[in-house]
Amino acid sequence: MDRAAFLANIAARLGRNPGAPPAHRDAVGAPDFWAHRTSSREEIVETFCARFQALAGEIVRCEDEIAVRRALDETLGHLHARSIGAWGREAPWPADVEPVLAKWQVRRFGEAPVTDIDVGITGARFGVADTGTLVLTTGGAAGRTVHQVPLVHIVIMREEQIVQSLGDVMARLRHDAQVHRLPAYVHFISGPSRSSDIENDQTIGVHGPARVICFLIRAAGPDAMKQPGRS
Repeated sequence: MDRAAFLANIAARLGRNPGAPPAHRDAVGAPDFWAHRTSSREEIVETFCARFQALAGEIVRCEDEIAVRRALDETLGHLHARSIGAWGREAPWPADVEPVLAKWQVRRFGEAPVTDIDVGITGARFGVADTGTLVLTTGGAAGRTVHQVPLVHIVIMREEQIVQSLGDVMARLRHDAQVHRLPAYVHFISGPSRSSDIENDQTIGVHGPARVICFLIRAAGPDAMKQPGRS
């Protein structure tokens, strides 16, 4: 059966004439009742935390930048990592953690090799409450190697960066594309890396970090939504 006959057979089974225009779609995207939900900021944050943790992600709640620096320092001490990497200094960090990074002699993307690090430290663009997902956009000093190669990925994010749905993320990225341009790379991270073979034997950390720890800052910050590579 050639291609034309194959497609004509499908059209006939669907009750359509070959070459007929597509059927009208009354619904495009998520239904309105789902897309336009109203949740409080507290509900959105708590939903994100619960679903991220359900995916084996770890949450460290911090009141402000002082608290996140203290918690990050303690965590790095407990990890006993031989080598630590982080985004560069000009990356869109949601909080000032430079004193901690300097103390631990962290390798900075763009300044030193980060392909063999044990721990990678980054910011994030968004958190998604519905799915417990972290969204990272990279470019410039925010290199993707930092969160792809280590066994432990530490993410620093503010509560105000959490949105309700993936649709909200797409709308903001679409706006970015219209105003500036889309980032070269967008990564959706829902907990540690998981891989399963044909017998469904699951392994953690084969194709990415085995641990993902999100330091979530309650206090708002003026540059929390700053884009990679922009001032």
